[in-house]
Amino acid sequence: MSKSLEPQLLEEVLRHALDGVAVIAGAPGATRVVYANETLAGLLRRPEEWLEDRSLEEFEIEMPADPGVTGAVAGSRVRLKRGDGSAIECERWAVLLSDARLALYYRPLSRNASSTLAAALDRATGLSTPEHLIEVLRRDWSIAQRDGRQLTVMRFDIDEWREYQDVFGRSASDKVLQQVGRTIATAMRRTSDVVARCGHDEFLVLGVSMDPASAGVFAEQIIGRIRALAIHHPRSRIGRYLTMSAGVVTVAPPRERSCEAALESAEQALKKAKAAGGNRAACGVVE
Repeated sequence: MSKSLEPQLLEEVLRHALDGVAVIAGAPGATRVVYANETLAGLLRRPEEWLEDRSLEEFEIEMPADPGVTGAVAGSRVRLKRGDGSAIECERWAVLLSDARLALYYRPLSRNASSTLAAALDRATGLSTPEHLIEVLRRDWSIAQRDGRQLTVMRFDIDEWREYQDVFGRSASDKVLQQVGRTIATAMRRTSDVVARCGHDEFLVLGVSMDPASAGVFAEQIIGRIRALAIHHPRSRIGRYLTMSAGVVTVAPPRERSCEAALESAEQALKKAKAAGGNRAACGVVE
């Protein structure tokens, strides 16, 4: 095996990496981006080409204490500026390259992440784990009961996923899961939203302060984004491309009910959407 990778192959590997990657050049205070991958662009909610020749400060809110770091280190937490004005907190790793260049790796942190950075992340997709989402849901449920706010739970499931796996195998299917998860995550507008991978081909979303009508429309928009990826599904009975279904529940939490009621209602709504033919969202209620 060759001891070095072809530049084109290396770029392709970095482009599809689960972590956001940026390569910067220049002296501290005058850095510019010479390379950024698809994942970082997704985290920033901007096109990849936007990042080229930008200064590091244009998308990082907090800089590390020592910009002249050497070796491979966990650089601490930084916040990235998103194109819609929101921010996302990340763990940043720095690796010193040749020619005074620095490779920066950004891994998003879940809300209220523990001192072990990214401990609540699903490594395969970079999303939250379902355990972390439920932990946040339980806390927000109690707050919403006290303050009278509404919470939204969405459960997404890829239509006829087993048939897709049978055709393309596990490796290709895992890449599709990453792409679908990233698409859902980048659609969420608030830093308070949590997106988790649940099971193999399901995704859970927790949102705050959505009204029921808007939540249903938003779920349909996400389904449309998945359809627009144009991922060929030769065994789908729905259409030519990969599709998703969703169950959506928006509720002002009753004091006598636990958050599990919202999860169960979202599951039932998802089954309703599947039974209606898939490629759609159905709304449920907590009674």
